[in-house]
Amino acid sequence: MTRAQVLATESARPSETRESSGEIIVRYDSVPLGELSCRVVYIFANDKLVRAKYVFDAEHNDPNDFIRDYRAIEPLLRDKYGKPVSERAFWFDDSLQDEPKSYLEQDRASSTDILPSDQFAGPSIAAGHLKLYTRWRGERTKISHGLTGGSTGEDSRITHQIEFLSVELEKFEAETRRTSEPK
Repeated sequence: MTRAQVLATESARPSETRESSGEIIVRYDSVPLGELSCRVVYIFANDKLVRAKYVFDAEHNDPNDFIRDYRAIEPLLRDKYGKPVSERAFWFDDSLQDEPKSYLEQDRASSTDILPSDQFAGPSIAAGHLKLYTRWRGERTKISHGLTGGSTGEDSRITHQIEFLSVELEKFEAETRRTSEPK
């Protein structure tokens, strides 16, 4: 789709439009998806939609509430896109867990194995020790649902997002970025 075609599907005006690395980025704020609110970000390369992201806006005091949000969105994606091609929990560090990394990588290797009732899971995600991903692949689109985190100083931030990537235009987007880089 072209930028004009995508903008015609939205009922509101974008909250931001900017250029970055040769791409045009168009953002919409406060869009509902299921029971959650998110930002929608469209990324265009040479006026072709190459990616779209839904970035959830939730703020939680308990990091395990992000796992609840992740699990609330999963059924919506499964209903629409079917069985995922992969569901992974990537363990980078076991320092916030009761079990060693070798056990976690076997027993809790899938994103569906991570429950909000696990008191250490949310803090592990916030610290960047654990990342959850579920992925789908269609003929034209790759879909990735992720829950990731990481510390910046004393602050830990959890990002919950869904990304849609055009299979057909993936190389085109990379070429657009490469040619727009300063030489």
